[in-house]
Amino acid sequence: MKVLSVITGIGYGHSIREAAILKYLKKNNFDVVVAGYNNSYEYFEKKYETLRLLGMNFPERKFKYSNFKVIFKNIFLPIKHVINYFKLLKLNKIYQPDIIIADLEPIALSIAKSKPHFLVFNYDPEIYEEYVKKSKKKFRFLAYVYNLIYKKAAKKNYPIIVSSLTGKKPNKNIYYVNPIIREIPKTTNVLRKFKDPILISMGGSYFGSEILDRLLHILPEFEEDFIIFGYKVIGKNQNNIHFMEFKENFLEYLKASKAIICLGGHNTLSEAVVLKKPSLVFPVPNYIEQILNAYEIEKNNFGLSKILKHPLDESEIKNAMEEFLNNLEKYQKVLDKKNIKGNGAEQVYKIIKETTK
Repeated sequence: MKVLSVITGIGYGHSIREAAILKYLKKNNFDVVVAGYNNSYEYFEKKYETLRLLGMNFPERKFKYSNFKVIFKNIFLPIKHVINYFKLLKLNKIYQPDIIIADLEPIALSIAKSKPHFLVFNYDPEIYEEYVKKSKKKFRFLAYVYNLIYKKAAKKNYPIIVSSLTGKKPNKNIYYVNPIIREIPKTTNVLRKFKDPILISMGGSYFGSEILDRLLHILPEFEEDFIIFGYKVIGKNQNNIHFMEFKENFLEYLKASKAIICLGGHNTLSEAVVLKKPSLVFPVPNYIEQILNAYEIEKNNFGLSKILKHPLDESEIKNAMEEFLNNLEKYQKVLDKKNIKGNGAEQVYKIIKETTK
């Protein structure tokens, strides 16, 4: 069976998640072709046959998110979508996939409409409604866009697959699956020269650059070893701060750490929950996906979430770190009682097989 996977190029989390799904499909004799842009194209171009698409850009030089700035930055996005549409039409004609997987890329819904499509998204409408009720804060524009995509998929009976941080059970509208993560390593030798270090991962975008600058001023005040690990992060080791370049075996580093400090990316938090690592989460403000992910972490006592305002206040970050470290044992006890499996990729495969019988 042939599968075409169309993947967003925003950050690396979606690519890493899809890599786990595609690896499982490949193992079960699926032929795979990928279409993506920016980070997703870079990630997959040497792994599978990959079509380069044109994608959206984020004004992400500062630790904040603005709908207006994103729209302004992507004023030519409709033209890009038209170009992508014809690129995908041509690929569909040549490759003739049996199924199409869209990871946060709605353009995939516009091609080969008669063939099975599977949407892999992070947005959970139930969690959103719960968050709005509790916080009184709405993300009207982004929630509208996500709900519009979900309605379009439901109208065509395309399965919507949502990776759950807490292992939610499927309902009639959405297939909830366990966290979709890479294969868990058996060894933990990569950080043996450190004693219970704390990992800091700022993801694959530039959103985290500004907060990392503030952290570098704060970290020397704590009696902990910190490993700064990222795709676009470089720096000089000093005292209790150690920089490491991106490596594919990230889970070895996470498994060998006692906790993680990160943005609100779904993939990183999924891996942390499965490996039972408490998380200090700094979600990008006004970014619905990250806010909801962080909300779930704090709601379930898997860690601490802190929504920072811009300009960033170092004392606020320091206070959050102190609170997190003081409650680390509490978070660890909660996680130790959980048994959330990282077999989401296998569950996605079963959904695909069952749906395409």
